[in-house]
Amino acid sequence: MASPKRDNPRAARILVDAALFGDRKACENHGITDRTLRNYRAALDSDTELSALYGQLSKLVTNQTWAGELNTTLTTLMRKLGGMVQELPGSTAENISAVTGAIKVLSEIALTREVLGSGEVNDAGDGEPDQGNTEAGSEDSTA
Repeated sequence: MASPKRDNPRAARILVDAALFGDRKACENHGITDRTLRNYRAALDSDTELSALYGQLSKLVTNQTWAGELNTTLTTLMRKLGGMVQELPGSTAENISAVTGAIKVLSEIALTREVLGSGEVNDAGDGEPDQGNTEAGSEDSTA
């Protein structure tokens, strides 16, 4: 008797969840056994459709997670930096240098937020070219 056809989109989702949250949690959440999860992993080597779906979904989830955490992380760092600057005593050269460095960091954060918020880039730090960036590598060298 032939085994039923695997639902590759579902299997890919389960594999990504296992990578993010652990095998036990993924199995519980999706109502599968540990053996089924191991079978899905083994199929990644031989099933090109499953492998492609897993790669796409994994990249998408990773990018979404990064983008979602960016604002929270920047806000936390800005507050911490502001508190540290307020606690600096006096106007020594070292403290002035520290405040100047803090201003530089905050300026870079502001610029990053502005660029990411305006949709000018779609970069999740994955090393891949941004979508819609048709100018990359096409500069006119005759200038």
